[in-house]
Parts: sequence; C-alpha cells; structure tokens
Amino acid sequence: MNTKNKAWAERPFVVCTYGPSGIGKTTDMGYSFPRALFLAAPGALISVESVCGYTPENGSVSTIKEATTIIEAAAGQYSTVVIDDFSFLAEQTFSSLEKKYSGFRLWGELRDSALEFRDKARMSGVNVVMNCWEQGPKTKHDGSRVRGGPMLSGRLPEQIPALCDVVLRAVHEPKNRPWPAVYRCNADPSYVMKDRFHTSSLADPVPMNLAEILRSSGLHILRHPDLPDQEEKVEAIASSLSGDVKADTTLINEIYVSLVQSGQSVSVARWTLRDALDRAVLRSAKSQAENVFLASSTCLV
Repeated sequence: MNTKNKAWAERPFVVCTYGPSGIGKTTDMGYSFPRALFLAAPGALISVESVCGYTPENGSVSTIKEATTIIEAAAGQYSTVVIDDFSFLAEQTFSSLEKKYSGFRLWGELRDSALEFRDKARMSGVNVVMNCWEQGPKTKHDGSRVRGGPMLSGRLPEQIPALCDVVLRAVHEPKNRPWPAVYRCNADPSYVMKDRFHTSSLADPVPMNLAEILRSSGLHILRHPDLPDQEEKVEAIASSLSGDVKADTTLINEIYVSLVQSGQSVSVARWTLRDALDRAVLRSAKSQAENVFLASSTCLV
C-alpha cells in the first residue's frame, strides 16, 4: 500500500449511494459492513437476513438529529454506521419540523439539521454510509437545472454529497451477472457522482460491492466476526482468476460447489464467491484503465 493509500485508510470515510428502490442497495450494505450499526426502519433489513444470512446490529431513528446523536455515541463501539434509508429519514425529519415551523424557518431548520449531521459525521471518527432513493434531473422555476442524485429536499441533494468521499449511483445493468445492477461513477453532468479515492471513477461501471470498491482503494473493511477465514478464501479465488472473470460459468460453479462442500453454508459460499469475483473484476478493470491514457470504450462489468 502506498503512502497516499495509508493516509486514506487512517481516517473515516463518508459514502452515499442512491438508486431505485429494490435494486439491491440494502443487501450490498449488509454484505459490505457486517459489523456496522444499521439505522433503519423496522423490516427494512429483511434482505440482509435472508440473503446475507445474519442479523445486523440495528436501531431506529426518526430524525436526522437523532441519527447525528447516535453517530457521535458510536465512536469506539462501531467502526461504521449505515443509515438505510437517508431519504426516508429526511422525509421524517421534515414532517417532524413541519409541526413546529413553516415557511423559510422550516427549510432553515431542515438545512441546519443536515449541516450539523454533515459536520459531526465527518468529525466523529466513525465511517458513515447512507443509502438514498434516486431523483432525476429537473428544471427549477427560474430555468436553472438541478442534477439528479439522492432524493432529498431543498439544496440537500447537493449539500449531502458534498460531505462525502464517495457518491455512487446504482443502475440496472442486465448484462451484469449474477445480479443485474452496477454502480456508476462518471463525469455525467446530469447526475451527482464522485470518488475521491479514484477507484469507481477509474473502473466505471463497477460491481455493486461497496466493500470491495473500498478495499480496492486501500481501506480496511472488516468482515463478519464469525467468518475469520473468509478474506483468505476470497483472495485465493480472486488471485486464481484472469481474463473475462465471469465468462467461464463452469469454473465459477465448480468453485461454488467446492465452497459448499468445504462446509460453508449456501449464503456464506455465495458471499465469498461474490466478493472474489468482484475483486477480480475490479483489479482487471483498474489494470486496463491504468495501462491506457485514452480508452476507446468502457466495458461492462
């Protein structure tokens, strides 16, 4: 790991992902941050339990201010707090404030809550990850254009991403296997996207695997405490793959069967192989991008 990556790895990160409902954002958070504290509405984490095979630590909050308080208190107990879904939380906050304020005061209070969240999330020493719904680009009454991005009120669609190190847009991609979705992070003037670590933007589009994206950026992302040898297995499989990683379905299925026969549950075997394939894809994409200055086209993951 070079000096620059060491500097990144030693400080907390803030990430925002956004996309349509049901595309797999929550499941990816479950795979990516098994030791995180999840702040989510009741029932919102069922996909983590059914697909990833474990029940995450979780709690519920009804306002951005409550989330801010929990993030501050999480320091030293959790390395990461995942807010699922931040768009819903912002709506709840607006409804709560609407009972006390109106007009410009209402929007001012919402802005102040968001700005406090932004500042304390950055200074807490805890990694903060937010999932949001997506809203498309729109034109304001004065004719100015607003970029598409996380579905939030007022100026928050620009202010919240501004605090983040990584902002990824989840989109459907039928050609991607086994899950037909990817993250995008490119210079699209119509949507808010960025990656200060220059991994997602370098290899765009990238697998919907936030943990592997961050690991590829040099950050240390903890695995589930009950799976102490998973990282070793993931690296061994990823290192053995080359070329078009997902083309040889026979080989991939053989690896999967061997994982199950070695004693891994179906959910853990899928998790392990998922990370290995995505790691190999990211390495290949980054290697190709780093070996050319101007690419003729971008290949799908």
